[in-house]
Amino acid sequence: MTEFDAAALDAQTQYKLLIGSITPRPIALVTTLGSQGANAAPFSFFNGIGSDPAMIMFSVGNTSGHAKDTVMNIREIPEFVVHIVSDAIKEKMNVCAIEYPRGVNEMVEAGFTTVASKKVRPPRIAEAPVAFECRLQQILEIGRVPYHVVIGEVVYFHYHDGIVDERFHVDVGRVNPIGRLAGRGGYTRITDRFEMPRLKLGGGIVEG
Repeated sequence: MTEFDAAALDAQTQYKLLIGSITPRPIALVTTLGSQGANAAPFSFFNGIGSDPAMIMFSVGNTSGHAKDTVMNIREIPEFVVHIVSDAIKEKMNVCAIEYPRGVNEMVEAGFTTVASKKVRPPRIAEAPVAFECRLQQILEIGRVPYHVVIGEVVYFHYHDGIVDERFHVDVGRVNPIGRLAGRGGYTRITDRFEMPRLKLGGGIVEG
């Protein structure tokens, strides 16, 4: 075994180990709205954390000495929209990752089409195959940086036509999401899938 004591590693080294090990990571392209306008930024420390109610989280690093626009906007207007990034919009997502000055609308810079959301004030990106309108539940400040872990309740779901069937099953192939890998330019597509039944204690297969 190759082993490391976390106490002996600096933050950058621990970061490299984490992003190289926890992979692929889904990408949340988050739109927010604040006193200086709309903002869009991608985050790959992101996942769903509950379904009653539906809740998601994403973590925002603070490498510039102050909270990022996303966090500042959510503190002003505690709502946001999380979009799943498909292969078709990856280049535009990458434009939104640029560190623009506060007040620059990344959606305009990237050439996205924005539409009004149904239940929240921040705009939604029309090109994204999946979007979750969210209301803020909590912002947790953790770690020494600190990191801001944003937890939101999903209040409205959007899908492009043909993605969700009558049983509410999502066709991930039609979503065609990309995931984040280690490195400055590391990404992956869903190109190979398989199914493995969940087993019961004592034998048998869990149905459904």
